[in-house]
Amino acid sequence: MSNSKTPSVGTDLEQVIEQLRKSEERYHKMIAEVEDYAIILLDADGIIQNWNRGAEKIKQYRESEVIGKHFSIFYLPEDIQDNLPERLLRIARENGRASQEGWRKRKDGTRFWGSITITALHDDDGAVIGYSKVTRDLTERKIAEDQQDEATDRLKALNAELTLSEERYHQMIAEIQDYAIILLDPEGNIVNWNAGAQMIKGYSSEIIGSNFNVFYTAEDRKRKLPETLLDYARTHGRANHEGWRVRKDGSTFWGYIVITALHDKSGALIGFSKVTRDLTEKKMAEDRLVAYANELENRNRELEQFAYVTSHDLQEPLRKIRTFTEIIQKNEGNPAVVSRYFEKINRSAERMTNLIKSVLNYSRLSRGNSGFVNVDLNEIMTQVQADFELLIAEKNATVQVDKLPVIRGDHQQLEQLFSNLVSNALKFTNSDPVVRIQSRFVGTEQIINRPDHVQEQRYVEVLVADNGIGFEPKYADLIFTMFQRLQDTQDYAGTGIGLALCKKIIENHQGFITANSEPGKGANFYVYFPDRTPSQ
Repeated sequence: MSNSKTPSVGTDLEQVIEQLRKSEERYHKMIAEVEDYAIILLDADGIIQNWNRGAEKIKQYRESEVIGKHFSIFYLPEDIQDNLPERLLRIARENGRASQEGWRKRKDGTRFWGSITITALHDDDGAVIGYSKVTRDLTERKIAEDQQDEATDRLKALNAELTLSEERYHQMIAEIQDYAIILLDPEGNIVNWNAGAQMIKGYSSEIIGSNFNVFYTAEDRKRKLPETLLDYARTHGRANHEGWRVRKDGSTFWGYIVITALHDKSGALIGFSKVTRDLTEKKMAEDRLVAYANELENRNRELEQFAYVTSHDLQEPLRKIRTFTEIIQKNEGNPAVVSRYFEKINRSAERMTNLIKSVLNYSRLSRGNSGFVNVDLNEIMTQVQADFELLIAEKNATVQVDKLPVIRGDHQQLEQLFSNLVSNALKFTNSDPVVRIQSRFVGTEQIINRPDHVQEQRYVEVLVADNGIGFEPKYADLIFTMFQRLQDTQDYAGTGIGLALCKKIIENHQGFITANSEPGKGANFYVYFPDRTPSQ
C-alpha cells in the first residue's frame, strides 16, 4: 500500500515546484516590464544583479551596461564623497528599509529628482542576501515644488519688505505733528490716531473708537455735516471742507480737512483717511484783512457822509442865520420882527452846535473803545430809565425790561446805545408808548436779515420794541445812515444821527444791529453782541 503512494507524492512535489517556477517567471516578467519605476536587485555589497525596463527608461543605461556595477554610479560626486550610498544600505540592513529623495545622475550626466526605497532581502536563516531598490522619477514634481518654494520665498520677502514699509509709513505718520491724520472705519469711528491729531485736537488714545463727529460744533452736528462729508467721500472718492472744529477742552480752531475713501482690492469700502490742518492763524489773518477792508469801506462811507454834512447839514443853519440877519437889518425899526428873528438865529445856532457835537461824538466812536469790562445791562437800563424819568411820565409811557445778561463791553458806549434806542422809542409815538426790552442767546442760523460777513457763533440778542409810528420796511437799512431822517424836524426833534451812533457802537463791540417795522405798527430793533463769558 505504501509502495503505491510514493510515486503520487513525488508527482505532487514536482507540480508545486513547477508552479513556483512559473509564478516566479511571471513575477520577474512583470517587474521587467514596469516602466514608471526603476526596479533593481542588488547583492549584499550593492552590486547590480537585475534591471528592469523602467530603470533603463529613467536612468538611460541598458541592462548590459550596469549589471555587475555598484549602484553608486547613479549618485552625484558630492553624495559619493559623503558616503550616501553606503549609509542607505546600512540603514536598510539595520532597519529593513531606507527611503530618501535627492538628485540622481543619468547616463548622459543630466540629473533627475528621484524618490528611492531600498529594502533588505533575507534568506530563510535571516541573513541579508541582497536588496531591492525602487526609484521613481519625481523631477516634474520637484521643479513645481521648487518653483512654488521660490514663489513663496519671494512672496515672503515682498511681505517682509511691505511690512517694513508699512511700519516705516505708520511710524512716519505717527510722528507728523503739523497734520492730524486719522483713520476711520466705514461708519466714521476712529481706528488710528497720530501725534499731530493729539497736538491739534487735544485728545490722546482715549479717542479711539469714538465717532469723528465729536470734533464738530453742535450746529454742524445738528445739520449733519459730518455724515454729509462721509457720504460725499464715499460717492466721489474725496471730500474737502473748511470750518470751525472743536478741541477736547471745548476751544475751537479753523480746520482744513480732506476725507478720502479707502477700498480693498475688490473695490469694497473699508474706511476713510481724514487729514486735518490747523489754519486758525491763517483764518484770523484773513478775517483781519476782511475786517480791515470793511473798516476802510466804512471809513470811506463816513468820509462821504462827513462831506455831505459839511456841504449841507452844517451849512444849512449858517444859511438861515445869514438870511435872518439880513431880515433883521432891513427891519431895525421893528422890534417885534427883530426879536422874533433873533430867536430863530438862536435856534439855528443851537442846532448847529448839536450837529457839531454829534459829529464829534461819532468821530470819537470811530476810534474804537477804551477797553472792555463786565457790564450788567440791567444796571444800564436802570440808569437809562432814570435819565428819561420825566419824559416817561409826560408821555404816560410804559417801559418793560426783562432780566438782561452781563456782557463784555465799553460801559459808556453801551449806556449811550440803549439811551438812543429808548429815546427813539419814546419819541416816535403818538400816545401811551410801550417800550419792551428783552434778551436771549441765539445761534447764527436763528438770526433773520443778518449781514453777510457775520461769523457762525452764538450771540446775545437784545430786542428794543415799541408801539410807535413805525416806518416802511424799505428804510430798514437807511435809518442807520448818518443824518438820514424819515420825519420832518418840526414834527420830531433830533439831529438824525442817533441810530448811526448806535450802529457804530455795536460795530465797536464786533456785533451788528437790524430793524424791522411797518407804518403804524411800531418798530423792533435787534442788537447782537458776540457771546463772551465775563472771564474772557
